[in-house]
Amino acid sequence: VDVTAPGATMALGLMYLRSGNSAIAAYLATPDTHFALDYVRPDFIMLRVISRNLIMWDGVEATRGWVLGQVPAVIGGNV
Repeated sequence: VDVTAPGATMALGLMYLRSGNSAIAAYLATPDTHFALDYVRPDFIMLRVISRNLIMWDGVEATRGWVLGQVPAVIGGNV
């Protein structure tokens, strides 16, 4: 499943809100290479992160480490 539209991304997050369904959350994974990152708009990446964490709500923490863990690994070294 390729979720690209912003409305579909948010709808998927809200449909599975707090379900903890890791299979659905995996569909919303952020790009893991520079090449793939070039083809996804930054606002769409933000929506994927928000929707993934709406689904995996019980894993959300109020820590700096958790927030930095949400940054895609390919750009994590630059933060």
